[in-house]
Amino acid sequence: MQILAKELYPSLFSKKWQEPIAFLQDVAAKEEHPFWGSGGAGREFAREILRTDSSWEWLSNRVDDFACLIERKMRLKLNKWIFRAMLDVGGLSTKLCDTEEATKWLLDRYVAELKNLFDSRYKDFVEIDMVFLESYQDGKTTCKRVPARSKLETVQKVEKQKKEEKVETVECGNTQPSLFDFTNPKPKVA
Repeated sequence: MQILAKELYPSLFSKKWQEPIAFLQDVAAKEEHPFWGSGGAGREFAREILRTDSSWEWLSNRVDDFACLIERKMRLKLNKWIFRAMLDVGGLSTKLCDTEEATKWLLDRYVAELKNLFDSRYKDFVEIDMVFLESYQDGKTTCKRVPARSKLETVQKVEKQKKEEKVETVECGNTQPSLFDFTNPKPKVA
């Protein structure tokens, strides 16, 4: 299976940013950079690469659920990684000669950070029993953790919160469908 995102995005980014440090600084500075977000390079590559590994295939369908955590952490760490690379320390230091190589390194780092969330040795380890709710308002993505004592309690909390969010969007006059509408479709009336 060929990984298309690892070929496509590095070539696209190298056409726009010839200087790899300028590219990485732009990625770190802008939340709405094409590397981040639901249609961004990081998420697309993560979905593709996780589908190829049977032990991580389950995560390929849940990338969007956990990506908001990864993207926030990576934007904070990226300036440190750039600084260390300029001092010729770390894995990124060998990739600073070319924007394509820097992009490939960043894509690999994205997947590694995502996998680290489920590694108990990682300091920000996340238990699978926790549920993440992602909501989109005014073009911004917010992410909340919903801890629970049991899986049944978790499901009940999520369903209740989804119903409350649906009521709030109806009161605001927002005609955009919520996630609740897609997960529990209404039966068609003939």
